[in-house]
Amino acid sequence: MISISDAAEFKQLLNALSNDVVDAHIHYQMYEELVEAIEKHPLVVRQSNTFWTFTLQAHLNSSVYALFRAYDQDTRSLHLRSWVATIQDNLHLFDEESFRERLKDNPYVASLAQESRKPDAAILADDIAACSNSDPIVKRLTVYRSSRIAHRNAKALLTPGDIGEKFGLTFDDIRTLLQRAKTIVNRYCYLFDASIYSTRVVGHDDFEYIFKCVEEKVEEVRRQWM
Repeated sequence: MISISDAAEFKQLLNALSNDVVDAHIHYQMYEELVEAIEKHPLVVRQSNTFWTFTLQAHLNSSVYALFRAYDQDTRSLHLRSWVATIQDNLHLFDEESFRERLKDNPYVASLAQESRKPDAAILADDIAACSNSDPIVKRLTVYRSSRIAHRNAKALLTPGDIGEKFGLTFDDIRTLLQRAKTIVNRYCYLFDASIYSTRVVGHDDFEYIFKCVEEKVEEVRRQWM
């Protein structure tokens, strides 16, 4: 749990945490879309294979590193588990009176306030568990981070069996963690101020123009030499 004094401080935590969750989604979506484009346009990739290889790895790394922060377990840090625990200890921030005060300039505040804004105690407990090391996927993520990314665990390197084989994430694991993080953040964001975060960035498919232009140019040069 993080000690906060008011709704403004809670909003600061929400904004910071959402940055990690949204960034993780954006980079992973771009990774998947680039993989698909590369499969469709092998001619383009052959012109700059090294560039696209490192670009893919950079997007995947950026996504996973943001997930490391979102699912961190350090008691001093902001992450999903500590944030949801903070909600659990500050349910008064979700009272109707507090909600109406926050959204007093919203012309629809009266109708929005008719919905229950109080987080459900059972769902809060489930969400905390889903972001903790008691969850097997989160456990693999945090062990891999501590042993291979944030630090190089010397003992693990010198013992049989690669830490990545024991605790590495599959792409299904990554997708599960991404969806879980978005669901949890948006669940309480909507209860807090009737809004949710989008995880798709404008211009996410800009690279398609590059593929199109390079492919056309390569084909043009090829025709000239035929």
